[in-house]
Amino acid sequence: MPSRRDIAFIGSVAVAVIGAVVIWFGGTAVVAAVLGAHAPAAPIWLALAKAASLAWVAAIGWTVAWRRLDEMARETRKTVWFFGSTTAILATAPIMLFCLLSGGGFLAHLAGSRGSPGADFAMGWIALLIAQLLGSLIARAGWWLTKR
Repeated sequence: MPSRRDIAFIGSVAVAVIGAVVIWFGGTAVVAAVLGAHAPAAPIWLALAKAASLAWVAAIGWTVAWRRLDEMARETRKTVWFFGSTTAILATAPIMLFCLLSGGGFLAHLAGSRGSPGADFAMGWIALLIAQLLGSLIARAGWWLTKR
């Protein structure tokens, strides 16, 4: 039988996920209703809705998960995010600058006939996310090796 603490944690995760979905799809519906699907300003507002949904998940996740960690786990998480994610952002910045200066030709070739500014944005977002996750995994492995 789950404890009260486990039920509270599951409830917090549900609030985070449901809130993110409502913010993202609600924002998308409002943008589509107000601006139309092919309006030039739509990608900007869609990106803002996605950022708001991610901020919601991060805020709920941070407040719930952080209190459950002991001091060593907190230091590990801070170090991993600082070194891993910052290094990943610094490593991907020249690649994003190259794509920007080349006019997105590489991304247009990669996306094919479905290429659009929204697809380019999504590919850049996913690439940065993957780079941050890999950087965090490498930093965590380095932390584990030094503390072993």
